[in-house]
Amino acid sequence: MSNIVVVNNRKNLHSQIETHQDQHQNQHQHSIIYDYDRGEKLCSICGIVLQDKVYDAELNTDFYTYKSDTNTVLPHSVILNDKGMSTSIADYDATSSKRFSNRKEHNKIEFLNKIVSCSNKKRNFKIVIDLLNRIKDKLSLTSVCIEDALLYYKKALEKGLIKGRSIKEIIVSCVYIVCKNSNIPRTLTEISQIVEADEIFAARCYRLLMRELKISHVQVKPNIFIRKIADEANISEITARESIDLLLAIQDESIFLGKNSLSIAAAILYITCRKHRQKISQAKIASAANINIMTLRKRLSEVRHVIINAPLN
Repeated sequence: MSNIVVVNNRKNLHSQIETHQDQHQNQHQHSIIYDYDRGEKLCSICGIVLQDKVYDAELNTDFYTYKSDTNTVLPHSVILNDKGMSTSIADYDATSSKRFSNRKEHNKIEFLNKIVSCSNKKRNFKIVIDLLNRIKDKLSLTSVCIEDALLYYKKALEKGLIKGRSIKEIIVSCVYIVCKNSNIPRTLTEISQIVEADEIFAARCYRLLMRELKISHVQVKPNIFIRKIADEANISEITARESIDLLLAIQDESIFLGKNSLSIAAAILYITCRKHRQKISQAKIASAANINIMTLRKRLSEVRHVIINAPLN
């Protein structure tokens, strides 16, 4: 049985390991073994760990060039389960270096590991991360947007805003807040349809988060919706570009403050289409912008005071 030495001073411990390592490398090279599963170099006689975080040189590739030859891994991310540091159960007992006698024993170890490591909070985050990844794939959002949405969810969880409310609607509202702050042309309806959430309740959760988390309201610029509406309504690129130029020229008018950006973009796009004598109805523009036709007509009457020469007939 090997003796166990307790060293209180970290400096003395490092000096002891260096002395021990030099001794074995010079005299007992055969006694040093490598544990590639744990990335450790240790002594087979006394069991002391001579070096940890040992990298396997066989994994080096020629795809990247670094200052050092050590392998690198992906950075930690909050949208990965356990931040990308998940634990895997091997098919052998690490303490005795023997394989489990049967599959039943291995399954028992896996079950006990889930009980210890998977709390209610972790299971909740796993559901949230799955929903966020689904929204990310469908809407082609960046990882930064999803991480920001998860941070808003964690803040709401700390304030107790999740209790009694659906996770889907809270996630939809968090993603919608991030999209508005990042000027990404995504509506609450689009995000709700992906996870099959209630749009009305998601709007309530959005107002709740804005109020409780004290998030400042950001007015989304209408010009980011022009191309989106033009693609839905099959409008030419020339008309869309002229609509953007027209909108940038009048967007600072006080009449547009507090108005829905989608309705303003739809009204400008309809005016430009009529100017180029393109046959398109108000109903088609309203359907492409996902707004009511009466809302579109109200915006048209308001824009008429700004653009006097626009042909609305």
